[in-house]
Amino acid sequence: MTKSFVSPYGITLKENGNLEIIPVVKVEFLSKEGDWLSLFLIIDSGATISALPKSDAISFGIDIYKGKQIVISGISGEKLTGWQHQISARLGNEIFQLPVIFLDRDITPRVLGRAGIFEYFLLIFEESHKRTGFVKENQKEARIIQKILNRFGSEIGSEK
Repeated sequence: MTKSFVSPYGITLKENGNLEIIPVVKVEFLSKEGDWLSLFLIIDSGATISALPKSDAISFGIDIYKGKQIVISGISGEKLTGWQHQISARLGNEIFQLPVIFLDRDITPRVLGRAGIFEYFLLIFEESHKRTGFVKENQKEARIIQKILNRFGSEIGSEK
């Protein structure tokens, strides 16, 4: 049974030398040798689909050009070409097929988008404690969170 879990934020070094603390999560991917490779992905609720650099595809034994070619826009509006694949991934203790776009570049952040993740987990970003909670949709805690959100939603609607 899949359980909820908490992922601490990660630290990244910016080009200007400053440190930035960002929400990340360890995702394991099945390599071409059948081993699990651990990668840390930036959790991006604004990204529809997860994205990885094309060099990662080699480790997974994937020919990126056999996927569906897609052009996406980054946050800066820059157009990026990639190829969409479904790959075996493990998040927490659940193994599933994750839709991923391998971008046609090697220097790109690894991003965990909504597709394949957000429909199974409620995500809670707790900025004050620098952590992200992944609450499994079918657990009692998820239902409690949903009730709280529903209550807040009805209070906001009644303020008009």
